[in-house]
Parts: sequence; structure tokens; C-alpha cells
Amino acid sequence: MGRFRIDPPLGRAEFEYLAAFAESRRWRRTDGPYVVPDNPLAECLDPALDLARYSEPADGQPGLWCPWAPGDTGRALVPVADVAGGNGLPAEETAHWLSYLCDHFLRPGALAQRSGEARRQWFSGFTFDHVLDGAAAVSGEWSGELTVIKVVRNSLSTEVLAP
Repeated sequence: MGRFRIDPPLGRAEFEYLAAFAESRRWRRTDGPYVVPDNPLAECLDPALDLARYSEPADGQPGLWCPWAPGDTGRALVPVADVAGGNGLPAEETAHWLSYLCDHFLRPGALAQRSGEARRQWFSGFTFDHVLDGAAAVSGEWSGELTVIKVVRNSLSTEVLAP
């Protein structure tokens, strides 16, 4: 529960990419970690799918499902209602994903800005000039641990409230 305000708001290309990114399984594709399939829900039906790679997170990504998506018409990042059929990722993974999105796609100097061919294919409409601020409370499904994730001007911190 919570949200992270994005200033300035996301443009259309940024919103669409980040929405598709959150909908797609973030597995170890041969084309790299930034690839977003045309139909994220159907790619598992491909008979040529390498199942070993399909069960490994993409290089540098914290897990197979991103728990944050754009909301409020691009003015915020909000929790995904149902991450891969179940909420409650560990708080550290949830925080790591938020940091990943900011460091790769949003903040000035973001890593995707320097991604060569991927920049031309996926990020030509990105401004890489956003600042995140906000807070969210997350609870690990298995641990029950309640953690607050805070972001102030793109600087992330966490605090465990109840172990």
C-alpha cells in the first residue's frame, strides 16, 4: 500500500513501456533485460521457449515480476495488484525493484539512457529527468514482516516496523 509521486509526470512512451514492463515476466531473454514482448501473457506459449532461461530473472533484475507499475496517468508508481498470482514479495525485493526502475529508467543519468541499441529501440521517447518521492508499506507473504519503503528525491530507504 502506497505510491511514489513522479515529477515531472511520465510521457506516453515512458508510461506504456513501464506498464508493459510490469506486465511481463522479467526472465533472462537472449535480447537483454530491457525487452518487453508484444503480448506478455502469450510468450510462454512459444514452443521454442528455453524453459531454463524462463525461470531465471534477467541480468541485474531482482526477480521474475516487477511489483511497481505507472499509475495516476503517469504521475506515480503504484503497487501491482497481483504480482504473478500472489502479492507479498519480500520487502527487500520490492525495494530493490523500485530502485531498479529509478536507476534504469527514470532518474537523470539513468542506465538505459546509455544502452546503445536498446535505447534506440525502447527508450527514444524517454526523458530520463524524473524525481520520485513517496512511501509504501509492504508485507512479506511468508515472513509477515511489515516494512516501510521511503523515497525522497530518488534516494531510497527502508524501515522494518514489525518483524
